[in-house]
Amino acid sequence: MRLSIRSADAADARWTRLPCLGVLLLGLTVACAKEAAPGGSGGSGGPATGSGGTGNAGTGGSQGGGSGGSVGTGSAGTSGGAGTSGGAGTSGSAGTSGSAGTSGSAGTSGNAGTTGGAGTGGRAGTGGRGGSTGGTTGAGAASGGAGGGTAASGCAGKTYKFCEDFETGTAGAIPTGWTALNGFGSDSMKGVGLATDQHHSGSMALKSQSMVPGEERIQRSLAALGGTATKHWGRIFYMVQSPAPRPASGAVIHVTFAALEGTTENRIVDTVEASNGTHQFLYNVPDDSCCNGSAYSWSFDDQWHCAEWYVDVSTQSYRFFTDNTEVTSLAFTGNANAKMSNYTALAVGAQFFQAPPTPFVIWFDDLAIDDVQQIHCQ
Repeated sequence: MRLSIRSADAADARWTRLPCLGVLLLGLTVACAKEAAPGGSGGSGGPATGSGGTGNAGTGGSQGGGSGGSVGTGSAGTSGGAGTSGGAGTSGSAGTSGSAGTSGSAGTSGNAGTTGGAGTGGRAGTGGRGGSTGGTTGAGAASGGAGGGTAASGCAGKTYKFCEDFETGTAGAIPTGWTALNGFGSDSMKGVGLATDQHHSGSMALKSQSMVPGEERIQRSLAALGGTATKHWGRIFYMVQSPAPRPASGAVIHVTFAALEGTTENRIVDTVEASNGTHQFLYNVPDDSCCNGSAYSWSFDDQWHCAEWYVDVSTQSYRFFTDNTEVTSLAFTGNANAKMSNYTALAVGAQFFQAPPTPFVIWFDDLAIDDVQQIHCQ
């Protein structure tokens, strides 16, 4: 609405002669002033919480719709309750774009659309970029969850010098690429083969099941490994059926799980179980002249466990790990009594040196050998 007043005198005269008209005009002037003047400054109230409301109010109430309405976190409008003309609700589609807040707290601060009536210049929408940020954060959490998955077991995609997941062959038979390693007992040709009743990965594992000392095992030539055969990291998973058989009071059951074959056998994953059900790990040779044994700190518990070893024939060195933790009492270097030699084969399977009261059932899976670094239990 436009009003023009020619002079003060004329105005005074008209007010004198037309008091009623003056009152009417005064009312209109006040109304116009409320409508036009303060609207812009109302918008400047928007910055109460952020980069919102710095916008000049005047031009157009595009507060919510302003620049992408990614109003998410822009809570600028909280202070912008400047005029009744703050058409944030009308033109301010900020609330709509504020839906970006669905992925974060953006929606909450999307109230800039409703309270951001800070005049028409609600650049509060600019602050609303917080909404898109909130969405990004939500996506980040989703991808983080995906990243939390563990690496797959088995040999697929692995670059180890040697890997065996016992997936080739027929259940009940010796796995492909392996041969029988006869034991010394009366039942030396039985008790070991592929099975489908348990597996750490895939659909099969190697199973030893016997109560006869000197049981058959299987062996794999290491000729293809070259120098890695005598200096490497190794790993194997195993599980013992629970409850495991226990020896009589005061007796023990010595069970070898894995050994390297050379001039003599080096038992690199070896156990001795006491009558209370606890067992130790040890490095052992057939004449028992070497080496250290650990404390009896473990028990067979019907769960998959990971055993790792490190050997270096040139330095007569050995280390052992169980479930990623080193058993430091077994480690040695420069120990000639260890009788390390140029290894020709790896033997896997349970071999007992005392008869258990009931069958010892053990599964083996995901065997690997590498020469670069420790393989770990993954």
